[in-house]
Amino acid sequence: MTEWKNFIESRTVWANFVGLAALILSSLGYGTGGLDEEKAVEVILQIVMGASFLGSTLFRVLATRRITV
Repeated sequence: MTEWKNFIESRTVWANFVGLAALILSSLGYGTGGLDEEKAVEVILQIVMGASFLGSTLFRVLATRRITV
């Protein structure tokens, strides 16, 4: 890793932003009113969280440039 890139260009950073957003929405109890809809929203948010954290790990392993601020 000898090249540098801006942090906003990092797929890892973006995957972590998505995971954090899903975590915040889940923590706030984001739902649409009905019991079934709330469960669906919760499951979707958990899937997004899991995928984003797996993605961020994969992106970090595949990274070829360092991040700068």
